[in-house]
This record gives sequence, structure tokens and C-alpha cells, in this order.
Amino acid sequence: MSGNTTSSKINVINRKNSSEQSEKTFISNTKFEQKPSLKKVQLEIKINITLKLIDVIPTFPYSQSITFRLNPLPPPSRNVIENKNLTSEIYFNPKLAEKINQFKPKLHVDLSYCFLNDSDVSIITNQLIIEKKCTELWLYGNNITSKGAIILASSLINNSTLISLDLSFNQISNFGLRSLSEVLIPNQNSSLKILYLSKNMISDDGIKYLSSMLKINQTLTDLWLSNNEIGNEGVKQLANVLAYHNKTLKFLSISMNIFITDLCIDYLIEIFEHNQTLKTLWITDCNLTEQGKIKLQQIADQKKKFKIHL
Repeated sequence: MSGNTTSSKINVINRKNSSEQSEKTFISNTKFEQKPSLKKVQLEIKINITLKLIDVIPTFPYSQSITFRLNPLPPPSRNVIENKNLTSEIYFNPKLAEKINQFKPKLHVDLSYCFLNDSDVSIITNQLIIEKKCTELWLYGNNITSKGAIILASSLINNSTLISLDLSFNQISNFGLRSLSEVLIPNQNSSLKILYLSKNMISDDGIKYLSSMLKINQTLTDLWLSNNEIGNEGVKQLANVLAYHNKTLKFLSISMNIFITDLCIDYLIEIFEHNQTLKTLWITDCNLTEQGKIKLQQIADQKKKFKIHL
């Protein structure tokens, strides 16, 4: 083989499959024989792109019990690009986008019972909380998990417009509560005053994060924790904070927590004796005995401008 001899060869092959999928394969083979020491170099590139459009139609009913409540939103379309080991989804909910465009800035927004998920929360935070600066946001009865709570929490930092947030009847769990608690401390500059967290799978472990926040929070006035999994230990943590640290909370609901028993009565009495801010406590439908309720009522009656609901 001579060193002065040069040869090259290029082959290009195009092949088309069925109408449902188009595949183009480009093969380039280049041989260099200039020197005996040179080795053959082969380059092969394959591109396989498939575009799919998936539409899913919801099958569930929804509630219209609130005047401002929106129509349920169908799950969004997804543009999916698949390339063997790579899948990329671009999330877009046209119905939600249409409804959001109808809202005026700095107003109440009700998106309850709309079958919203965590991906929808990203749209809501960007367009309603950040851009339109809504003052009240109701997300009651959706499918929001701890992931959605994390997204919401980030939008509360340095937020001076959102006053009320309703996440009742979702699934944010203890992890979601932790994210919310971390941004409701003074140095995060949130103006949130009313927080609804009823029925969110919150247990005593979640109350630890909440209690740490309440020790230094200076904005929350109303807190709803009904219908969760809070027990006597959780009440103990809340009582300690409310009796000796928190000076802003005026309303607390821990109703329908079936793990709360008479063992927490002394903790509650501690609140009555030392807290001067709390005006209303709801503790109905728990696991208190009649004797326990009578004891709490008698002590609560001695406190002026205070109501307890048993």
C-alpha cells in the first residue's frame, strides 16, 4: 500500500418506514489510506423522532356550590417526543390557561374541585400568584401532593399580596407542610394570614415543622388543621408554641382528628392560661370523653373573649 495513494468512499442510505413513523438513517464511511499508520474511521448516526399527541377526557363530576367556582379542567394535551432512551413532555393545560386569562389582577381566585395536579400548580403560581398577584387562592379538593406544595411555597417568598391560601382536601402530607413552613418565617417576607390545610394526611411529624414556624411567624391569624392524623403529641407541640411563643394566631381548628384524646387536655389548658391572642378553638369530633369536654369548657369559660367548640 503506497503512502501517496489516497482513496475515499461515501455511502448515504435513506430508508422510510410506515406512515406512522419515519426513520432516517445516515451512514457515512470514510477511509483514509495516506499512511500505513492510519486506521479506518467509521461514523454512524441514527435519528429516530416520533411525535405523539395524547388527549385524555375526564370522567368525574364537579361541584358548583361556590359562585366563583370554575368548571372542571380536562387533563391537558401532552406533546411527547420519543427517541429510544429519551422522552420529553411539554405540559400545557389550555382550559386552565383560558380561565386564568379571565381573572383580573389582585382578586379572589377559586379553583376548587377542578382536578388540578402538581403540573397545574406551576401554571397557577406563575400566572396567578406572581403575575396577577391574587389576594385569595382556593385550591380545595384537587390532586395536589407535596410536589405541588413545594412549588406553591417558592411563590410565597417575598410575596406581599397573597393573604389566604386554601389547600384543604389535597395530599400535601408532612413533606408538603415542611416546605410551606420553611417559607412562612419572617426572613422570607410572606404576607399570608389564613392557611387551610384540612384533610392533607398531616400527622404529629408534620406538626413539628409547623410548630417551629409558629414560634417566629408574625403574620398567620387563622390555621385550619381539621380532619388530619394529628394526635396528642401534635397537640402538645402546638400548645407549647401557642402558650409561650406565638402572639398572632387568633383562630385554630384541630377538629375531626380522631387520635386526639383526653390525654391532651392539660396541654390545652396551658394555652388557656398563658395565651392572650387566640380567640377561637375548634376541637369537635375528636376522641374526647364527655368528662374531658366538660373540664375544657369550664376552664375556657373563665377566659374572656374566648370561644371553644367541642
